Amino acid sequence: MVINDLKQTCTLCGGSGRLAGIRNMGIPQINPGGQCHRCRGRGFLLTELGEDLVRLLRPFVEEMIAEAMPSEPARREEEPDEEEEQE
Repeated sequence: MVINDLKQTCTLCGGSGRLAGIRNMGIPQINPGGQCHRCRGRGFLLTELGEDLVRLLRPFVEEMIAEAMPSEPARREEEPDEEEEQE
C-alpha cells in the first residue's frame, strides 16, 4: 500500500487547497475564505480505502487524546476562582 492508495489530489483546486473564486449558478463569485470547497483547503480527497482507515483508527486516536488531556472539571478545580482571589 502506498499513499496514493489512501488519497488523491483534488481536481478542482489542483492540490493547492485554494480557489480565488467559485461559480454559483454559472456566475463567478469571489471566494472570501479562499479555501477549496471540495477538499476543504487540504488539497486532497481521501479514497474509499483512506476513509476506511480513518474510521478504523479514529476510536484509538480519540482514546489516546482523552488519556493525554486532563478532564475539564479537574482543570477548573486547580484554577482559583476570581471571586476567591478578591476576598
